[in-house]
Amino acid sequence: MWIPLRWKWMVGLLALWLVLPAEQIYARQIDEGQGEIGRAGAGQAARLEVVSRRRKKTAKKAKPAPVVSRAQMELAQEMMANAYELGRGLETKQRVALMTRLLYTMRPEVMAAEKRQWAEELFGLAQRLPLSAVAEVDSTRNAALATAAARLALYDADRALELLDSLPSQGGSQADARTMAARLVFVDYMQHHGVGGAQTLLAHGRRWGEHGGFPYGASAAALARLRPDEEAAEEFFRQVLGIFERGQEGLYGVSEFAGLLEQAVAMEAISEESAEEAGQSVMAQLRKLAPGEEATPEQKEQVVEALDSVRVSAPKAYDAARKDEPGLFAVRAVRVSAKVEAPKVDVGLQSAFHELAEAMREHLAPGEMHEVIAHGLQLVNAKYKAAVCAGCAGPDAGADGYALLGSDRWRLAPDAQSWALVSLAALAAPATIATQLNGIEDPFWHAYFLAIAAQQVGQPNRVADPTARRVVEKEEAEPE
Repeated sequence: MWIPLRWKWMVGLLALWLVLPAEQIYARQIDEGQGEIGRAGAGQAARLEVVSRRRKKTAKKAKPAPVVSRAQMELAQEMMANAYELGRGLETKQRVALMTRLLYTMRPEVMAAEKRQWAEELFGLAQRLPLSAVAEVDSTRNAALATAAARLALYDADRALELLDSLPSQGGSQADARTMAARLVFVDYMQHHGVGGAQTLLAHGRRWGEHGGFPYGASAAALARLRPDEEAAEEFFRQVLGIFERGQEGLYGVSEFAGLLEQAVAMEAISEESAEEAGQSVMAQLRKLAPGEEATPEQKEQVVEALDSVRVSAPKAYDAARKDEPGLFAVRAVRVSAKVEAPKVDVGLQSAFHELAEAMREHLAPGEMHEVIAHGLQLVNAKYKAAVCAGCAGPDAGADGYALLGSDRWRLAPDAQSWALVSLAALAAPATIATQLNGIEDPFWHAYFLAIAAQQVGQPNRVADPTARRVVEKEEAEPE
């Protein structure tokens, strides 16, 4: 019995050997006969296999984007519309803040017709903000004007240019709303009109720059689109250079043109001869405008930035000026670093945030989840109803994180903890978040948080606790 079984096993093994692909047998012979070459090939194959495994592992880690249902998208749009309606009765300053928030809620194509209208409305509202001697107030007004024009350009770039034409010139100052907005409007205009739009933008820029304020930084968008045609790019730059050489700009305009020069050289859009000629023009303007000892830190920084741009884009002009005008290079920018004071942590909101995050991880029943959300939003409501948020830090606040309470500028932005709490609540219960937010009694904050929630319902993303790390560090530094 044993002998027949053994022979059957050997015959089966022989048959298996015979049916193996010839390529595999040949490859094996090659590996055995090639010595080091065969081993090197095997090592390469092993490395490729390791790379392949790593790629597969990385691919497994990537999580798919959250799926947004049609009902969620419709709910988000309804929330945006409700937020807009709530804002109709607000004072101008609050309406400007709310409209800005709405224009940046969800992707531009969502509610495009409404957002186009809102952008025009924001432009009109911003012009109603009072002018003031306080620079921060004018900056807020100009930022709103620039936002309105830039967002409108996404839908109608020609209309956005018309709005910019209607603004009075500010002589090319750093806070010029038109100069700020043009950087984005010009990009959208070139996308809509192609290379043919460059001369139209140049004509608008000429009118704006009659007394200073030509949009040099924005013109880089036109130059980038013209770059494949060397003659067209060169001609465009030389036209801009001719405008600059009229000498209507202040230090800010000179710094802006020097920045355009640097970009043009980096893009290889102009010849070396044109670059050197432009560098000489920058140096000539700086000789006239260079500030003395009484110069502000801002003015000194503008001089230094212009010199740095010429140094990398027109080295011959830079070296000649360094030899003939050594006083220009004695200017040093002084950056004053303001003391940053971390805002106090709201223990109640911090606790509510962790409670809601934990409830989401445990997948509690809807009723229990709603209780957690309602409790957290009660704390948000109490905080904003009591107006203790005037100095809150938020995504729209400045570097110092505080409002300028001594002036009439008020940074209308929710604090980070409230922002995160509302975002988490929207992710946890998108169908009920609008109802939950009805507990926010102040109409501005109700509308503002509704816009935040709409963003999370219609285009959710990951929300992290923005204060947890700061709290941990504080506890470690100041143990009880």
